[in-house]
Amino acid sequence: MDNVFRYWQLVRLTSTGQSQPIELPTVKTWLEDTYADALLDLEGADRRLQQALWGVWQGQDSGHDLAQMSLRCWISHQIRNTCVSLAQRYGDRHGLEAADLFPLVLDDNGHAKPTYRPLSLEILTSFDPAKASLGTWCNLLTKSHPALTRLLLEKGIYLASDWAILNDSERERVRRILREYHLWSDFEIDQAVELLARYQAVYQRDRLRQRQAGQTGRCPEPTPAQLQEMMPSLSPKAVKAQLKHLASQLRQYRIHARSGNPQIYQPQDDGELERLGGSQTRFEAEDDSNTFLRRYRQALDQLLGQTIAEAIAANVSRLSRRTPPQDGPYVQGLHLRLCEGVSMTQIAPRIGLTSQVQVTRLLNLKRLRADVRHILIPQLTAAVRQEAAELVSADRLRTLDATLETLLSEQVDTLMADAAAEAQSPKPRKVKSRFAARLCAKIHTFLTGQTP
Repeated sequence: MDNVFRYWQLVRLTSTGQSQPIELPTVKTWLEDTYADALLDLEGADRRLQQALWGVWQGQDSGHDLAQMSLRCWISHQIRNTCVSLAQRYGDRHGLEAADLFPLVLDDNGHAKPTYRPLSLEILTSFDPAKASLGTWCNLLTKSHPALTRLLLEKGIYLASDWAILNDSERERVRRILREYHLWSDFEIDQAVELLARYQAVYQRDRLRQRQAGQTGRCPEPTPAQLQEMMPSLSPKAVKAQLKHLASQLRQYRIHARSGNPQIYQPQDDGELERLGGSQTRFEAEDDSNTFLRRYRQALDQLLGQTIAEAIAANVSRLSRRTPPQDGPYVQGLHLRLCEGVSMTQIAPRIGLTSQVQVTRLLNLKRLRADVRHILIPQLTAAVRQEAAELVSADRLRTLDATLETLLSEQVDTLMADAAAEAQSPKPRKVKSRFAARLCAKIHTFLTGQTP
């Protein structure tokens, strides 16, 4: 197998911020003794070995800790390769170096029982072999890491493809951006919005068919036949060029808005729910947007608190039936970790447990966030749709309905990512994320035995 060393060498940072592979002899010896034939196989060996290691780790069989560490080693190489690839692609134009990215994502110290969750372990625990290859999942989660995304935006890099940007851009919002940010003429704006409408009519129709056929993933480049259908009077090459130019204008706006450094045009709230604007005049739009954003935040805070309470109550009910009951330690542990910033290791003796691993399993913060997300998104979608109905026309609302749940899912996922990053910090701070703040506002009812 080529590059077999990746399964027992962990890529870590040196004191100078450079990446350096560190050999783990115990992992190497175990692999050579257990999977000697697979290591010598040159065809398809990576996938088979990864499947075998995954099975050992998931099954908690003998050697599951070594299997996990071997996979973390392999993932660390993939993370490094993604950083190098980004630097090669954007380095010359944007002044980006791989060494700028390494400290943000190469955070695995090689401990079998880390006190925080490194990116490599986050990739591994969220991986589903039925949906993607491990390499693809590594690349996706590395590129979407919040800290890496923020740095790329600061460098003027927004990773979404031109076709994804055009696919999820709301037309009235585009009018406003082109008019007030790029200072286009009304004639140019009308032409651009008409092109966007034709693009979305064809592209979104075909994307829906692809999803129904089980084809998912990144937005592909439109085919010549699609381009011809969008604008029969022009060549596919000319249509593609116009679409890419429009996408570049929208990309520039998103970079400035989301990096906190907008020029000319001022977003309402650092890009939050940027596609939910739109009205007849500039000042009316700003008033409606401000009203909507205020109501949206109120609804989010209220529903987030309610759904957190629901998820905790369900866990308390389940844990109370254990022998001995664990609902009390669970609630106390949540309070200590997310509200007081106490480490998992320090929490253990305070709630009657013996190790950090036991605390991690009891609190299961990842599952709690997933449960809250599952409850929150449909409730938030319904609430936002009701608020929007008071502020936009019926036609606008029908357009909004098509993308509302997807947009709000992105917002909730960002909220959960912030909560996850805070919970995984080796030195957590008290109540910084919105998730932790709402949890801590509700947790006292469980500590005192009241009904939330």
